[in-house]
Parts: sequence; structure tokens; C-alpha cells
Amino acid sequence: MNSRLELLLPALLPIAGGPFAMGTPEAELSGLAKRYGGTRESYREEAPRHTPALAPFAIAQVPTTNALYGCYVAATGAPAPLRWRGPQPPSELHTHPVVDISWAEAVAFCAWLSGESGAAFRLPSEAEWERAARGLDGRTYPWGDSFDPALANTREGRRGGTAPVGSYPNGASPDGVYDMAGNVWEWTASPDAPYPYAPGDGREGAGAAGRRIMRGGCYANPQGYARCACRFRLAPALRNEFTGFRLALSRPPERSAL
Repeated sequence: MNSRLELLLPALLPIAGGPFAMGTPEAELSGLAKRYGGTRESYREEAPRHTPALAPFAIAQVPTTNALYGCYVAATGAPAPLRWRGPQPPSELHTHPVVDISWAEAVAFCAWLSGESGAAFRLPSEAEWERAARGLDGRTYPWGDSFDPALANTREGRRGGTAPVGSYPNGASPDGVYDMAGNVWEWTASPDAPYPYAPGDGREGAGAAGRRIMRGGCYANPQGYARCACRFRLAPALRNEFTGFRLALSRPPERSAL
């Protein structure tokens, strides 16, 4: 792996395996509708609260940056995101999360990076993403149960665009993962399927079809979309200015960074 690529790789944080509280309790759905809008049924996809058990894994501390994705574009000739307006990102966006990325492009990037690094990079499942975002106690946001616009890049902060990754360190999750609320929506490996989440039911199979789950909300969304339990989905070929991704590994690294 060349030195520039190694320098641009994010820290990979180990996440302990075991059960955790995923989703939203049925009894809280009406309260979500009153607080964030919509109806009780608008939040039905988040229920029921359940406790899937995960194997240990590692997740990138921050989303994939334009600079890192630029190495992939330069090496492979893959299409550059439209936001760059050229074959490489402008210098002022190097540390911002890459956007305009489809699910298929994110998967292709992971495959390329795996070949360059020797590590089996992939997208996190939606269960892994939620575990890394909220820890073990079922909290609403990565930092706790009360929203604070100073802790995430959402509509309330009025930034109006992406922020450099890691710009909100005080909004980190219990495991020290940054930007799990706001900034950009993040693709997960998981197809859109109802709860309870059960990886053994085939939803994570290589041949699974359909829309893919996205997590985290973005800078243009209000706080309700930044909740750890919020689910969104798009067709895997679609891309827009709000969609990015972060890396995961099945086996946690021995160090916090490769």
C-alpha cells in the first residue's frame, strides 16, 4: 500500500460483539410523531426494539473523505463525483466526506481498497452501524437522549453544507465514532427489510436485491433524521449530494489505525 493511501486511511475503531438494543420500542412511536412530525406509522419501520447479537467488528472513526476517494478515482479511472467538477476534489474539500456516491460505487471502492491494503474492507451492516452509533444503552443520539445542534451538522446548525470529518468531536458515540449524526447519509450493506433484524434470514446475503438502508441523516435534515434508530433507503444505483459512506472490517485491527 502506498504511503499516501496509508496516510489518508481513517482510524478503525474496534467494537465489542454481543447483544445491543436496536430499534425503537412500539410504545414510543406516537411520541416520535408528536416530536418530529408525521404519524405513528411513519416510524413503524424502526420497531420493535430488539437485541440482535453481533460478532466483534471495526468501523471507521469518520466517513470516507474526498481525498481518500480521490486515490481510487486516480488509480482506477472510476467516475469522479459531480461535486468535484473535475477528476479530483478541490483542495478545500479534501477533508470533507465524499458525496454523490451510489451504493454500488461504495462497494466497488471497498473492493479496490481491500486489494490495495490487504484488509477486507466493506460497508457496515445497518445493525453494526447502529451499534457503533448508540452503544449498548439504546440512546437516541450518539451523545445521549437530548438533541444539541452544537454536536452534529444538521439543519438546526445552519451550516448549509458538509463539514470536514470529525468537526464535532463532542458528539462522538460511546465508542468514540464521529459524525454518526448529520453531515451525510451513510450507505450500509443491508437491504431494506423489516425488523427484527436477523442476519441469518438471508438479508445480508451476497445476492440480496432491492434498496439499501442508509443511516445518520445529513446537513439538510432536521434532528429527527439524525437519531441513531432512523432508517432511510435508496436504490443501490442512485446517488445525490447527501450520500456518502464509511468503512468497516469484520475483524477489529490490533491497533486503532492501519
